[in-house]
Amino acid sequence: MTFKPDVDIPALTNKVILVTGANEGLGKQTVLDLARHHPAKIYLAARSRPKAEAALKEIQSKVEPSCAPIALLDLDLASLDSVARAAAQIKAQESRLDILIANAGVLGANGATKDGYEIHFGVNHLGHALLIRLLLPLLLCTAQREDVAVGETRVVVVGSYAEKFAARAEVVYPFAELERGEAPSVKGVMARYGLSKLANVHYTAQLARHYPEGEFGVRFVALHPGAVRTNLGDMLKTWPRVQSVLRGLVGLFVGMVSVEEGVWGQLWAATWPVGRMGGPGEPRSGGFYHPVGVEGKGTPLAYDEAKAEELWEWTERVLGAYLEGHDET
Repeated sequence: MTFKPDVDIPALTNKVILVTGANEGLGKQTVLDLARHHPAKIYLAARSRPKAEAALKEIQSKVEPSCAPIALLDLDLASLDSVARAAAQIKAQESRLDILIANAGVLGANGATKDGYEIHFGVNHLGHALLIRLLLPLLLCTAQREDVAVGETRVVVVGSYAEKFAARAEVVYPFAELERGEAPSVKGVMARYGLSKLANVHYTAQLARHYPEGEFGVRFVALHPGAVRTNLGDMLKTWPRVQSVLRGLVGLFVGMVSVEEGVWGQLWAATWPVGRMGGPGEPRSGGFYHPVGVEGKGTPLAYDEAKAEELWEWTERVLGAYLEGHDET
């Protein structure tokens, strides 16, 4: 089912939106498409300030000045301190947060985060988990506003079809190894990336379980954007073996779609109005979708509730330990 941003995104009047990894690729295109529908503000979050400034300049050249204020937000997901500072800035400046799109990700990186976690898991999962945890009170408050429908406030987590590679790990999840900054039992960059993407799916499902939409009003959605021509894929041009695997199993280098089309899934998940019929339909809180709005195509591991609960408990413990001595409010 197709999704046309110009037609299907409703007016975003009064909405405050945060997009991570928004200096290039899917994130930048997401900000551009959302800006055209007049939200109150969009936060363009990125690790590199120069790249963020260049992205902002490009976006502003393509939209009317009256469309939406866009603010830059320094956010390095490889540093929990940076995540905490970014969340504190949002909470200090905003009385509401309607949409959080956890779009940023790394693939093919080596080493560990600044806090010592394996880089893929630390950035793709743990950094975003802390951001969501710290901003959740603001999201929950927004969802209770009289002018906001139940399920209209959204957290969208960009996962990946690559979650299938997590099955190559000897153990799902090897938490002790991940905490040491390496994962020798998870052999190969695609397995490590896949494990982090599986974590995105599991964590989103757990958020929906622990914060039921009917009670709290927030909808949590995970999705695979499709095989998209982005810089994430360009990184693999120097990884011939990985490129070969992807060519055969993911189709990343065959039948790829443009970035403009690649964002349809996350735009749909973030903005499809509550109660609107037709098209791809409404996203379900806790769901994992393939483009656009297709549920149930993940691997059996993606729907393993026991593994998802293990991840939730570990994440809560790790983030709780970090936040001791910090002001979580």
